Amino acid sequence: MFNSTERLYLKMALLHIVRRKGRAALISVMIAISLIGLLLMEGMYEGMMVQITQNSIKTGSGTVSIQDKEFRSDNNIKYFIAKPQKITEILDAQEGIQSYVIRLSQRGLIATAGYSQGVNVTGIDLENEALHSQLKNFIIKGEYRFGKRQRGALIGYRLAKKLKVDIGKKVIVTMQDTHNEVVSVALKIEGILKTNNMAIDSNGLLMDIGRLRTLTGIEGATEIAVLLNEQDDDTAVKRSIMSKLDDPKITVYTYKELYPSLHEGEAMMQTYSRISSAFIFIVATLGIFGVVLVSVLERVREFGIMMAIGTQFRDIARLIIYESLVITMSGYIAGALIGGGMLWYFKQYGLDLSGLSDAFAIFGMDSSIHAILKIEYFTSAFLSVLVATLAATVIPIRTLKKRNPIQSISENT
Repeated sequence: MFNSTERLYLKMALLHIVRRKGRAALISVMIAISLIGLLLMEGMYEGMMVQITQNSIKTGSGTVSIQDKEFRSDNNIKYFIAKPQKITEILDAQEGIQSYVIRLSQRGLIATAGYSQGVNVTGIDLENEALHSQLKNFIIKGEYRFGKRQRGALIGYRLAKKLKVDIGKKVIVTMQDTHNEVVSVALKIEGILKTNNMAIDSNGLLMDIGRLRTLTGIEGATEIAVLLNEQDDDTAVKRSIMSKLDDPKITVYTYKELYPSLHEGEAMMQTYSRISSAFIFIVATLGIFGVVLVSVLERVREFGIMMAIGTQFRDIARLIIYESLVITMSGYIAGALIGGGMLWYFKQYGLDLSGLSDAFAIFGMDSSIHAILKIEYFTSAFLSVLVATLAATVIPIRTLKKRNPIQSISENT
């Protein structure tokens, strides 16, 4: 990898670093600490964004959602998909789909003896939802069921607190059917959910889709939520499904269109990563520049002697660059190992913040944040450190050349 001359200069660089090991260690530690902080911030922040996105996608719209064009702007049951079976046939033949569920939603009023409020009533199939969204795993109290006669309901934990209801209590749900007639039903609370999806936790009631169809007089659905094997395939799958639909009133939305704030958060993550890399670049450049400049000025006479015996100035410059690279790469390796190890730990076991779970739930976050570990974190940091090292040596090398090391010998003799 290195020829004999390069090995000689590398050995000389190592020997000089050992002579000034305190100064070199300081820069290495500075780079390592900066890199550890960068890796943790990138990995934890991206992990947080992934959790928020997954919570919204799994228990909400899915990666793509199929609806009537008017339903998104006017959440009214009259805008429904009359024949969802035709769409499910398309989905069964579509590649890249993991699962899908049919849902029926309507705005209504939920009431107890002492409290009432607006609520989003969603009719679901419990068995399909258990496979699709793992909704059963979000039960914190009660059971995942609607009872023998399908007269039960599941509600969000925040809604349960507002209503002051518990398992076994009854609530009255009132809504309109397709003829704008008011219909009511008494439902027994069978389970309480905590999904970290605020639409469900604060304002959601889930009931049997068959019973809701009977109440509203609709045999269709208001939404078909689809989960994809690869989240990034959402746009391609949307185009493919749209090309096969024969009803101009039906459209397909990606999760980025339904939750633009999540997409903006992902874009912010990329911007944040670039800013963080720039920060590492600036810190490394300033630190290396100061150390290299002092080191060069201290050794002007030494470099003059080397040039007097025939050493080319480009070899002197190479020696300085080698010294800088050894110092910075030592810091990079230490930071990458420690930071990568911490990210792996938080990826496997998560960062437990259960004491702040209620505050995090407002933003759709879990109380345990699992980090993301990507090779891109390390490659971008490596390039930043490498470029910073080369940039930091330019001025010291130019300064040395202007000082004319050979003249410095006679001045100091």
